[in-house]
Amino acid sequence: MKVPFKIVDGVRHLAPYWACYRTRTKGRWIGRKMVEVFSGEFLSTNRNYAKIACKMGRIYVNGEQMTDVDYVMRNGDRVEHWAHRHEHPIRDLPIRVISETDDLFVVEKPPSLPVHTCGQYAIHTVLGQLRVNEGRTGLRVLHRLDRATSGVLLFAKNYETDLEFKTTLKQGEWSKEYICKVDGVFPDEEQVCEQPIGPLVISMGIQCVRPDGKDAKSRFRKLWSDGTQSVVQVHIETGRTHQIRVHSQFLGHPIAGDQIYNSAVWGPTKGKNADYQKSFDELCEDVRNTHKCENWHEKPNPEFEQRMEHLAADTTPITPEAPSLTLEQRPEFDEICQKCNVESKKVPENHFQLYLHCLKYETKKWSFKTEMPDWAVQK
Repeated sequence: MKVPFKIVDGVRHLAPYWACYRTRTKGRWIGRKMVEVFSGEFLSTNRNYAKIACKMGRIYVNGEQMTDVDYVMRNGDRVEHWAHRHEHPIRDLPIRVISETDDLFVVEKPPSLPVHTCGQYAIHTVLGQLRVNEGRTGLRVLHRLDRATSGVLLFAKNYETDLEFKTTLKQGEWSKEYICKVDGVFPDEEQVCEQPIGPLVISMGIQCVRPDGKDAKSRFRKLWSDGTQSVVQVHIETGRTHQIRVHSQFLGHPIAGDQIYNSAVWGPTKGKNADYQKSFDELCEDVRNTHKCENWHEKPNPEFEQRMEHLAADTTPITPEAPSLTLEQRPEFDEICQKCNVESKKVPENHFQLYLHCLKYETKKWSFKTEMPDWAVQK
């Protein structure tokens, strides 16, 4: 697909386009109504969207158009959903090649874009940009970095290399070094955090320190401080989701500007020592509400809300789309697409970049590293 884009003030904006989302039934979905699952799991749409999309015939289960809004999901169901995709903007930065062999492809990932397709990102991903701009396909993801994190990123070019590297990763043979900038003056002595990490808001991938979480270990060492913030070197011995962000929060020095973990929603001390002063259920609800999609809307659209309520009503008949409908036949404006109907706020700078950089990955056999990011260099 040749999707038009424009670059404004160093930010790459992609035109909306139609795309097919594909997934398989997850364990927690089995036995639940499909429209209820989608309404609860995919929070970037209007609450009535899933029901209306089903009535319109945009959802397919196991290759068959599904218009039954009461359909209950079963194990092994293959679900496809045609939707109007508005990808989030990203910074217009190059993906620098660090090393390339017949088996391996190593790059320096810029901040603002995820590694692979997820949520509202597909073309605006590392794999998407490599495919669109350089024609590279078939790369196998060996590890991940958060969307706003930068640094060393490894891909395998074949199955054998993929298996070899992932085996050594699981066996703990990788040394993983990161650099981050945190709030406050970090202690001079090395700080080791071994707090277990588990999910808080599953649909958003947000984690927290919790007794029933998975083992995790991070070692922090201060490089320098300006009296307000500190640049810290981190070695992680495990690879839990958001591990450094969660552990730095626990230590009382959250990453500077971190929209998720550097927030008073985690309690008076922003989650230091996991002192949330509320139950996990309350914390989950508060964090979820803080990051729900409506917070990105400039102002509500009452007409759109009323139209969605009307279309979702059981008394409103809708003629399903023809299964043979092509991309070219689909409209540029989608009447049930929230992004088409609600104006969004300008994306803030701290959404694009997290002060967290993967500086070096190595084993006894190989080593790949980048230069220090500008924000980590003491002036």
